[in-house]
Amino acid sequence: MRGDKMVKTIIYYFSGTGNSLHIAKCLKEILGECELLPIASLIKESNVKTTSEKVGFVFPVYTWALPKIVYEFIEKLDMSIAKYIFAVATMGGFSNQAVPQTINMLLEPKGKILDLSYNIRIFSNNMALAKHFNPLPSEKKIKKRIKKAELKLENIAELIKNNQKENTKKKFRSSMKRSYEKFLNQASNMDENFYSDDRCNGCGICENICPVDNIKLDNNKPEWQHRCEVCLGCINYCPQEAIQYGEHTINRERFNHPYIKIKELINQKVL
Repeated sequence: MRGDKMVKTIIYYFSGTGNSLHIAKCLKEILGECELLPIASLIKESNVKTTSEKVGFVFPVYTWALPKIVYEFIEKLDMSIAKYIFAVATMGGFSNQAVPQTINMLLEPKGKILDLSYNIRIFSNNMALAKHFNPLPSEKKIKKRIKKAELKLENIAELIKNNQKENTKKKFRSSMKRSYEKFLNQASNMDENFYSDDRCNGCGICENICPVDNIKLDNNKPEWQHRCEVCLGCINYCPQEAIQYGEHTINRERFNHPYIKIKELINQKVL
C-alpha cells in the first residue's frame, strides 16, 4: 500500500532497531482505520503525496531531532490535503529535544504547522556514539519500560483521535541547532568507523537489515557505502556480534527488540 486509498490516518515511520516500529504498530492498533507506511521505502520515490487529512510521523530522536532520512522525507512529502499533523518520537536521552522545532521548519514552506508532538522515553541503543552506554537493562526492565511507554501512548492516541492541538512553536536553541546541522552534514560518512571483526561469517543480515542499502558484501565481508543513517541496525542485529564502531562497541551488549522480528525491520525497505 502506498496510501492510494483514503484512510482516516496515515503514519509514516522509520525504525533502526525496533523501538519506533513497535510504537507505530501500537499506535495503529489504538487509532484504528490507520495505515503504516515505511519511510525507508518511500524515500526512493521522486514524488510522494499523502492521501489522508490526518498525517503522523513516528521515528527515533537523533542528535536532538530527526534522523536524516526522516528530515529529507518530510521535506519532499506533498501534504497539501493534510489538516492535522502529529509526531511521536522515541528516545533514550534527555527530554528537552528539538523535534517540533525541526518539523515546523520543514512544514513552514508548505503552509502547514505541527499540531501535536510527543516524545516517548524508552532507552538508548546508541552504543556506537555514546561512550558511557551500557550495560543494557535486563530483559525484565526493558519490557517494563516498554509497557510504560505503551501506557503513555494510549493517552497520546486519545489526543490524536480528538484532533487535539498544542503549541509546538518552540524556540530552536542555537546550540542544539548547530549540533543537529553538523549531524545532518556528517551522518552519511559516519560509517567510516564501522568494520567487521574475525567473527563475521558473511551471513548477510547486516546487508539486508540496512534501511538504505548502505552495506554491500565483498568477499563475504560488509563494506559501507557512505550513505549511512546511523540507525545501528547492523551492529545490534549481527548474530555474531562481529560489527564494531571504532573501539566504542567492543564487548558491549547488543539490543534486539523483544517484540519486533528482524524480518519486520528488513521489510521496511519494501511496500
